Amino acid sequence: MIAENSAMHDHTRKIIKRLIADHGIPSERQLALDCNMSQTTLNRFLKGETATLDFSHLQALAQHFSLTLSQLIGEVPFEPDTKIRVVTLAMQQMPEYKKDVLVAASSSLTEPTKNNGTNG
Repeated sequence: MIAENSAMHDHTRKIIKRLIADHGIPSERQLALDCNMSQTTLNRFLKGETATLDFSHLQALAQHFSLTLSQLIGEVPFEPDTKIRVVTLAMQQMPEYKKDVLVAASSSLTEPTKNNGTNG
């Protein structure tokens, strides 16, 4: 069990480091400030000097990157495209009837046009 948790935290560290790079965040200090946590706490976790972060810190990081907590800790894969992540997160939180409307709308956007290439 301890080795499993350790592997999960190592995976979380890699995900956070990747997100920092992908989002062009200039420093751990800036990310810590944005997430209302101390730079030392974030730095020690990312270096592996502490085993884990508090739930509130993980939650703040997930929210900052528009991810679910499950995505941040690597339980659920996430889409690297920010716009797709935001839409996915919004869809996870909306009622089924609204999801159905969005799926129908997106289906109409991806259907090929039937004008055979003519302009009108």
